[in-house]
Amino acid sequence: MEEKKKQRGGKRSGAGRPEGLTKTLISLKLDNDLVEAFRAHSDAIPNKSKYICDAVRQAMKRDKIL
Repeated sequence: MEEKKKQRGGKRSGAGRPEGLTKTLISLKLDNDLVEAFRAHSDAIPNKSKYICDAVRQAMKRDKIL
């Protein structure tokens, strides 16, 4: 008998969220005191990604990396 080709699974074109064109997801570790501060003031920082990007960009400009 011939094996029947399975018709389940696999990536469908156009499915899911579109990939970011100008952003890349990375993972990093933060010191516990920073994590606690983020959690304690989460309502004061509505966009944490932008906040972190701005802080890193500012530090890189200060250090003349950018």
